[in-house]
Amino acid sequence: MLNLRSILVIIAIACLGIVSEAQQKKLNVLILYESLCPDSIRFMAKQLGPSYDLLKDYIDISLIPFGKSQSQNNGAEFYCQHGPSECEGNRLQSCMLLQTSDQTTQVKFAVCQMTAEDKLTGKYCAEKVGLSNDIDACMHTELGTYLQLKAERVTHSYAPTFVPTIVYDNVFNQQLQDSSLRDFRGTICNLLQKRGIIGFHNPACQ
Repeated sequence: MLNLRSILVIIAIACLGIVSEAQQKKLNVLILYESLCPDSIRFMAKQLGPSYDLLKDYIDISLIPFGKSQSQNNGAEFYCQHGPSECEGNRLQSCMLLQTSDQTTQVKFAVCQMTAEDKLTGKYCAEKVGLSNDIDACMHTELGTYLQLKAERVTHSYAPTFVPTIVYDNVFNQQLQDSSLRDFRGTICNLLQKRGIIGFHNPACQ
């Protein structure tokens, strides 16, 4: 006969299995973007921003602010498609996103900062989502350089020809990329429905 402790252990193990299964069912979404890229800003404002709250329970998003930038001398210098201000903006995004592992906070900050008039301080957006604006210890140190070099490695592993690039479950697909730029929510809903993660009448996709 099982005692109370044994029953609780069995329940705990079962719950862990449920959490693991739920996590596995989430769609992995990687977004490669640039801080001052008009197409990246448009995607954040028109696609990711309006869709996120509806989709957040079904996706795991990774935001990688680097795009078509390049590093030299192991990060001693960075050159960005839209100039030095974009390099600063990419670094700011990396430093801000490092503060939290909460996906919702990361997405809300990125969308806010990308679409704000003052894109190079992030102060308003940091306060809005509950992050600290005191990131000098990241922006002006090796930590900020490390984060951008890491973003560069991830970005170059997919060799994007267009920014933003949206990657699902770590595999780039041009058809999904084109579809995502037109209808991000519809593309994700189609993938989730094909995999049986959600039904066709799920409110997130109506």
